[in-house]
Amino acid sequence: MRLEVGNIPVEMAMRKVAHFLEFSILAFLIFRIFFKFHNSSLGKSVAWSLLIAILYAFSDELHQIFVPGREGKFLDWVFDVVSAFLFLQILVIYYARKNKLIKIIILLATLVVLAGVGYEIIKQAENISPIGSVQKEEKSAGVISQIGKSILPQANSNSSPANGNLPAKVLIKVPFTSQAPFANWDAYHEEACEEAAIVMVKYYLDKKPLSKEDADREIMALIDFEIKNYGSYIDSDAQQMVDMSERFYNITNMKVVYDFQKEDIKKYLALGKPIIAPAAGRLLGNPNFTYPGPLYHALVLTGYDGDWIITNDSGTRKGQDYRYKLDILYNAIHDFPGDKNKIEEGRKAMIVLE
Repeated sequence: MRLEVGNIPVEMAMRKVAHFLEFSILAFLIFRIFFKFHNSSLGKSVAWSLLIAILYAFSDELHQIFVPGREGKFLDWVFDVVSAFLFLQILVIYYARKNKLIKIIILLATLVVLAGVGYEIIKQAENISPIGSVQKEEKSAGVISQIGKSILPQANSNSSPANGNLPAKVLIKVPFTSQAPFANWDAYHEEACEEAAIVMVKYYLDKKPLSKEDADREIMALIDFEIKNYGSYIDSDAQQMVDMSERFYNITNMKVVYDFQKEDIKKYLALGKPIIAPAAGRLLGNPNFTYPGPLYHALVLTGYDGDWIITNDSGTRKGQDYRYKLDILYNAIHDFPGDKNKIEEGRKAMIVLE
């Protein structure tokens, strides 16, 4: 269950509190080195402490750019720097003999800035829930019994299920794999989101668990198949994924639905079957993607909880049961138009199981 206070994700709020404490302690320790042990003036001690905190915060964000599944963010850097500055202001007030009122005003202004930056970070996190798990007791079979036959899809591939009373929550148990199961982000695995999505759906249909070893073997086998039969393994559109699934895995009940409305996503998921969605990866805004994120991406939709869509997103090792706001996901869904740089020109498309 996703923990919240109002609409604020508790996990993100706790992270920011931890960062505030970390950089406050860092600033305090550096300040003591200069002020107590080197007998530097109050001004110089504060200046050196702040400079080192700024550089350390920058190195931390820079380091995250090169770590798979992490991302360096300007706002996070600002938050850490302001945290250090705020604590240094407390030390200034404690040790200063003059103009304490002015220093208290500066302290309060800094506190307002820190709160504003923290609020903006948490507000951005509301668009993407990294926790995103629904209570596991819900069974997909139970979902089907709740919705009945009133929302079964029509035969036309461009049609959507008819209106019906949808359950509040749906979670389809689809085995998860990252597209780089062993975190080997080589040229093959960097482009393997489509293959990983197909593998997850295949193992869901076969009702089999999916180990890292099995996932990596299946992904590489699909890549070999594509190279031999299509000449390339890079960037498959929705129909090509359907054809590949049929030819390689003999999955014959997949179809592409084009030009659908965002409400149709939940209607299809309510049928108890996962969806593969091609997307403009950078529009998803997933903070776990290595910055700036993939231009083109494919992920498996496994359920919903209100206006949150639950996914198995192979682009990050934290992708199991990862949630996106419905509006954000729908806006990001685009079929591959033949050029990654024109991904936002691609049609709305999703691959469903009949």
